[in-house]
Formats: sequence, C-alpha cells, structure tokens
Amino acid sequence: MQIISDVLSLGKVIDQLKQLNKSIGFVPTMGALHMGHISLIRMAAQQCDVVVTSIFVNPTQFNNPEDLKNYPSTLPQDIALLEKENCQILFTPTKEEMYPNGLKRMNYPLGGIDQILEGLKRPGHFDGVCTIVHRLFDIVKPNKAFFGEKDFQQLSIIQRLCEYLTLDIEIVAGSTIRESDGLAKSSRNLLLSKSHRKIAPIIFEQLKKAKSNYGKKDLNEIKKDLVKSINSTPEMTLDYVEIIDANNFKPIQTVDVKDRPMVLIAVYLGKIRLIDNLLLND
Repeated sequence: MQIISDVLSLGKVIDQLKQLNKSIGFVPTMGALHMGHISLIRMAAQQCDVVVTSIFVNPTQFNNPEDLKNYPSTLPQDIALLEKENCQILFTPTKEEMYPNGLKRMNYPLGGIDQILEGLKRPGHFDGVCTIVHRLFDIVKPNKAFFGEKDFQQLSIIQRLCEYLTLDIEIVAGSTIRESDGLAKSSRNLLLSKSHRKIAPIIFEQLKKAKSNYGKKDLNEIKKDLVKSINSTPEMTLDYVEIIDANNFKPIQTVDVKDRPMVLIAVYLGKIRLIDNLLLND
C-alpha cells in the first residue's frame, strides 16, 4: 500500500492510473476505522481496479471545537487495518495541503436538505463536508465513491453535490454495519464510557420498535413513543427524531405506498452524540 501525504504526489499517481485506464474507487474517511469503513473498502475493491482511501479529520465540518479536539485518532491501527485489505493507496494530507488558502467553507445549493436535521443542529456542517469532498474528488478523480448509509443525510447531500457540479462520479451506498447488539458502527463509539456503551444499543432497539409499529400506529404516535423512550433513559437526551420520505427528505405523517419512510435520530449519550436511521417499510 502506498501512503501519500501531498496533493502533487497523489496527482501524479492518479494521472498514471488514468493513462492505464484503471478505474478508481474512493473511500473518504476521518480515520478511527471500523468495519463500516472496511465494508466500503471491500465494495470498492470488488467494483474498481484501484482503491484509494483518505484519512483526514476535516476542521470545517465541526461546529463544536471540543468535538474536533476530542475526535479519535488511531492512524497506526488504521494503516495496519488497511494493509490487510485490498487498499492500494492511502492519502493522509495535512490541513495545509487540503486548505492552502485557509480554512474556508464553500456554499452549495443543495435544495434545502442541508438546512434540516443535522444541518439545523450543526450549522455549517454540510458546507464543510461538501467543501472537503469536492476538494478530494478533484484530487482523487474517482470513478466511484463509497459512503455509508448510517450517515444517510450526508450520503444524500453528496449525491446532490455531484448533480450540482455535474461530476461523472457514481456515488455508491454501503449498508449500515452494526455491532452484535445493534449499535451502528461509528468512530465516536470509541469515546463512549463502558457504562454508556452498555446503554447505547437502546437507540437501535427503539428504531426497530418504530419499524414494527409502522402501519399499525399513527406516525406521530410512533415519534412520540421514540421521544418518550429515549428521554426516559438515564443519561440519554434526544437531539432530534424525524420520519421523512427518503426520496426527498420531506417529513411524512401518514402511510403512503409511494414513500420510503425512514426514521432519523440523533441522541446525546452523556456528551457523545450518536446518529442512526432505519427504513420503516423494507
């Protein structure tokens, strides 16, 4: 596996691959890799000739300085993990390489889905995400890029970003990978205390309960049940819960066969913020 830290060197390698007509699969990450990331890397290896992974903790997508400061860093373990997988290139740029003109966010017209849910709770977050993904896409020039469905709103926004920029990049979605107790794999799980880690699976349990009640209960009642269950759990605080049509992110209140009803949730467990989602009718 080649480990490259500067844009110029990576650009030369990418140009050589393009000249050889090699297809490039790209998995952008912020490190602290887990099986969710590895599942995307394996998908990329199956679908493309060359897999490029990036590790870069992007400052412009953090609206909370403490969150950025505390984000887990496990680069030696990440490298060891990637070397076992079919990843040919790891890109580990510095902040200066990615933002040569300073930490500035770009603004993109994304149809408003960047202003709700995560976007509403974390102002500027998706501008930062889109800024860094746009920059990475320009550098890596992938044929396909792979993102997890756990961050479903982010996945949808990246798809819209590609449409807006008319990028010839296929965005491939990978299913949410979960622990044996149902907790969605996340780098932030490393920050959970032992006691909080035992509580965390309640989130998925409540999402499954919502799914089992879909079509039996009014959607507003399902939401109220979720709110009550999460907020009555010690040390857990609901940030938001919404049931939307996954096709367009519009909130839905009634059952309609044309919709793809999805419940999206964000929960604070102590100071750690966890997100998850589940389709209700698949």
